[in-house]
Amino acid sequence: MQLVLFIVIVTFTPLSCEELSVSSPNFYREFESLPLQCKTNLKIQMEQRCGGHSYQPRLLEVSECEFKCGDKNNNGQIILTHSQSFTLKDGTPCGKNKICIDGQCIPRCSMPFVKLRG
Repeated sequence: MQLVLFIVIVTFTPLSCEELSVSSPNFYREFESLPLQCKTNLKIQMEQRCGGHSYQPRLLEVSECEFKCGDKNNNGQIILTHSQSFTLKDGTPCGKNKICIDGQCIPRCSMPFVKLRG
């Protein structure tokens, strides 16, 4: 019985100590239509923004006009995830002939051209 218990413990111990693999973030599908230079520049700027914060150091997810920085830790018993979301600046491209305005991805020609106040 002790031998069986030992084999079970030895078999499952490495599994509980495995680290989560670092994967690339889920990237918003519409960004695929952007020119490579634009897409690369956008990703670099988002990663730099995430890297400036010690508790959310990695770019985790990108959607329309928002990106999420954070981190995931797995100690074998608990998986801890923490994150913070940021909105892309107005005018940032978010797809073919689309830009971000007030956190929404809209067709470029639907953006407000005339300043109504001030």
